[in-house]
Amino acid sequence: MEYSTHVAANTLINSFQPKENTIFSHQISARIRLATEVDVPLLHKLVTQMAEYHGLSEIFTTTETSLHNNLFKSNNPPFHSLTALVLEISPNPFPLVTKSNNLSFIPIIKNNYNLDKMEVLDPELETFRSKFKGDGENNGNVYVAGHVLVFPSYNGFFEKPGLYLDQMFVRKCYRGMRLGKLLFSAVASKAAKMGMGMVDWLVADWNEESINFYEKMGAHYIPEYRLCKLYGGQLQAFSKKSD
Repeated sequence: MEYSTHVAANTLINSFQPKENTIFSHQISARIRLATEVDVPLLHKLVTQMAEYHGLSEIFTTTETSLHNNLFKSNNPPFHSLTALVLEISPNPFPLVTKSNNLSFIPIIKNNYNLDKMEVLDPELETFRSKFKGDGENNGNVYVAGHVLVFPSYNGFFEKPGLYLDQMFVRKCYRGMRLGKLLFSAVASKAAKMGMGMVDWLVADWNEESINFYEKMGAHYIPEYRLCKLYGGQLQAFSKKSD
C-alpha cells in the first residue's frame, strides 16, 4: 500500500507525546543549509549536547551570544570564517533548489530517505522545530537534526589551504541513517569546489565506528597525534611568564 507523507506529517504533529509516540515512519527527507541568526538557539542546544556526548561539559563555556558573535559578526563570507551548516529533516519532501540568495552555499536536498519500516522516535521533536522561514515549505514541519561547524585552515606541509571540521553532530535518534555522511559530504564538496587541498578533523580514539568509516572513505588517520589545548586560567598564567 502506498504510504502518504501528508498523513505521516499530520500523524506526527497531532500525536505529539514526547516520551512515546513522536515518530517518523517509513521515510523522511533531509536538507543541509547555511545557518542563519534565527538558528542560534537550536545550534547552542546541539553544541551543548555534543559536549555532553564527549564528556566535556565541565569545560563548556559557549553561550548563545558568543556563538552568534563568532558566526555572524565577521566581515568575511561563509567558509572564509567560522561557518555553521544545519541539518534539517521533514516528513515531507523539500523543494529542490537550483539557486540560493546566498551564493556561498546552495542547500543540499535528499528527499525520501527510505527507513525500511523503521520508526524514528524523537522525544525532543517540538524543541528542535526549525525557526527558519526562508522558503515557508512543508507547513512548518521541519526539524533540526544536526549541524557541522567548519573554518578555514592551513597546514605548512601542504600546498593548498583547507577546511577544518571542528564539529559534526547528529542527534541520537537520527544516527545510523547516513545523515552524518551527508553532512561530511557537504563539507568535502565545498572544499573541493573552492579549490582547497584538504579537510581536517579530529576523532576520539574510542570511537572505532567513526574511525573505520573515515578510513573506508580514504582518510589518513594519524593515531600518534594528540590534541593539546591551553585555555582558561592556564592560558592567562602562561602568557604572563617571561622565562
